[in-house]
Amino acid sequence: MLEEDLDLKKKITNYFDYVLEFGIDIKQNDYVEIVTTSYIEEYLELLIERLKIYNCNIFITFIDGDDLENIINNDYNSYIEEKINMYHMLISKKFKRLTVISPFVMPIARTNNALNYLKQNYKMLFVRNYFSKNPHTIFPIANIYWAHKLQIDINELWEQIFDYSYRTSELEALRDKLSDMNIKALHFKTDLGTDLYVGIPPESKFLGKKWKNEDIEYFPNIPCLEIFISPDKFQVDGTLISSKPLYYANTLIPSYKLEFKNGKVISNEGLDEILALDENLYYAGEIAIVLDFNPFLFYSTIMDENSGCHLALGNAYDQGVKDITSINHSKYHIDLVFGTSNFNLEAITNSNDIILIVKDGKLAINLQ
Repeated sequence: MLEEDLDLKKKITNYFDYVLEFGIDIKQNDYVEIVTTSYIEEYLELLIERLKIYNCNIFITFIDGDDLENIINNDYNSYIEEKINMYHMLISKKFKRLTVISPFVMPIARTNNALNYLKQNYKMLFVRNYFSKNPHTIFPIANIYWAHKLQIDINELWEQIFDYSYRTSELEALRDKLSDMNIKALHFKTDLGTDLYVGIPPESKFLGKKWKNEDIEYFPNIPCLEIFISPDKFQVDGTLISSKPLYYANTLIPSYKLEFKNGKVISNEGLDEILALDENLYYAGEIAIVLDFNPFLFYSTIMDENSGCHLALGNAYDQGVKDITSINHSKYHIDLVFGTSNFNLEAITNSNDIILIVKDGKLAINLQ
């Protein structure tokens, strides 16, 4: 398809170059792992071509496909041990990771031993810990199945991805300003009924598009049109009402409502099955500010979380938090979009000053 549509190929090439430059701060002779579905062969070949320009050492980890299914069915323990050895080697080389998101291709679920295999993945938690401080990025790639689900042409899906990925936001400037304001709580209100107070751990810093580790800057999420922070586990109070559906684990939840008290969900509508997955899903792990609301459902978190303010149930990010004992931890992280086009946001400081940050969906604070 790409050979027939040279204009699209050029755009995708430019997009991959953007991902490499800003997503992982690519350098000559880097060791790079690509975590990907096996069902986007043409795009994967193009991505590898771009990496070869930098003479990279490339390692590919497939999350699906007949070869992986056969390996897991026959001897998944040996496969995991092989991966552990590989990651120890890659960490010694200070490797970088590209994670591809491309929904609605074939899942790994056909494998008889898939559940046992996934349960053993805790042995590779050291890799996740490594990436708490080292360059990695997660980014979307279009495919015909995803486009069909959205009832749009694949070229249109690519244009949506380009638009979200390249779009800039005033929030990057707001991020540093909020981090310096000694905020103890955020107060969100929407016309749909959300009225939510979210406590912030002391001396915490807001995170955004660009992360920095020593002299390396990278974008862990492409796209990223949000600034976010990990809330105090026990200081979320009020009502959250959805502004767009939640698509999670192949299930569509059209709407939902949560009531929080002292951090915990005390009642809910629509999320019984989600909350049953883990007791720590009753607590929040992220609160995010997004200015531009888009009600269109992409059926993919990486796009949908950039479509409106959201709160995530479950696991919190250690980054930006001085005292990590005050935040939530879970095996899950599930984003719930509640923002609207005309939401209001106030910040409450440690001195109990109330500062209007967003009014009717527009920034109301001077960023100078």
